[in-house]
Amino acid sequence: MFLSYQYRLYPFPAQESELRRWLSELTFLWNYSVEERAGGWRLRHERRTYLDQQARLKAWRAYDRAGLGSLPYDVARDQLQRVDLAFRAFFRPGAEGRRGRRRSGYPRFHRRTDSFTFVTIRDPLVRGPGIGAQAQLKVPTLGRVPLRLHRPPPASGTPKSVTVSARADGWYATVQYEIPDPTPPTVPARSPVGIDLGLSHLATLSDGTAVDPPTFLRRTLRRLRHAQRSLSRRQRGSGRWERQRQRVARYHAHVARQRRHFAHTLTHGWVVQHDRIAMEDLDVPRLATAGRLARPIHDAGWGMLRPMCAYKELRRSGRYVEVPSEGTTQSCSGCGRRHDPPLTLRDRTYDCPCGLRLDRDVNAARNILARALALDSPSELPRNPREVTRGERLPPPQRAGPRVYQQRRATSSNREHATRHESASAFSVP
Repeated sequence: MFLSYQYRLYPFPAQESELRRWLSELTFLWNYSVEERAGGWRLRHERRTYLDQQARLKAWRAYDRAGLGSLPYDVARDQLQRVDLAFRAFFRPGAEGRRGRRRSGYPRFHRRTDSFTFVTIRDPLVRGPGIGAQAQLKVPTLGRVPLRLHRPPPASGTPKSVTVSARADGWYATVQYEIPDPTPPTVPARSPVGIDLGLSHLATLSDGTAVDPPTFLRRTLRRLRHAQRSLSRRQRGSGRWERQRQRVARYHAHVARQRRHFAHTLTHGWVVQHDRIAMEDLDVPRLATAGRLARPIHDAGWGMLRPMCAYKELRRSGRYVEVPSEGTTQSCSGCGRRHDPPLTLRDRTYDCPCGLRLDRDVNAARNILARALALDSPSELPRNPREVTRGERLPPPQRAGPRVYQQRRATSSNREHATRHESASAFSVP
């Protein structure tokens, strides 16, 4: 199992200038790699692979020693692997999502690169005498960068990779650790719960508990609109425009941090109290484009609650279940009868001829729990590893994903590079 710990970096001015230069070089490497693949096929019908571009990388670094050659080799190779992952995601069979929409578009040119990754086999953190004091991150060829160690890394974890990213509010480092897999659940669930997501209440539990939706974006919307109007009046590309753009980005980053902190606190409480959590398999990206409901859905953070519950239950040897969402609101949790006529968004109470009368969200949560409990066998309980995203700081529980792909490439490319060494001499300087 993989866990990712994120820490805030405080680079010195010279280190920050060097990091920004690295990102600029990686942006050019991305654009050149994309054009080499797309143009090679468009003009000469030649197919460029990751191994072909990696074979040319060493010759390119030797020619441009002051630019790309000054970066660590792992950092430049990771950028080529990101290009390869982007093309594989586009050409992957069955890449179309619901309603025939493609999940990943064709790789495009980047205006800027915000992060880079390097592989490590030793602990990259240099700890001080106490938590949060005098901690540093060892970056190849750059030295030690100060960071705030607000929580200790896992004691039994093995470091695998480090991702340094630039955001609107500063620099961050995400260190990925591999820990032993948790013990799978062996006993039936003692305190299961069904959770229905909504807008009038962010979440309604099957026991009747309701959580009010957060309003982080609504409270910041007035200042955000004022900042965006000021940005629209500046000349694009000027210094004042860039400073105002960063101010708008900091507003969005502040709202995102508030929303993520609220989601972590809420899901932690659910996981501590319940050893089985059931939710609906909602298509949140599609719902978030539904006109006037898009902003409340984004502000509520629906897309974070399910992945957080999934990996937190997995760490605690619990179970996380997603059940079909069809009919959970329109069916009676007592007798199973469909409501006639169907309920609308204005109908907040479910009345059934069988005598059941309760809140419609509580009724839906009970239906979700009943469908989850129908899966008696532990082998029938899906965990949906695809829902655990990298943005939530935890890779999928199986041995797959971008970082595992990177490590597999790192070991196999050395063996295959010997057979492709002749292609390096054919490298043409752009």
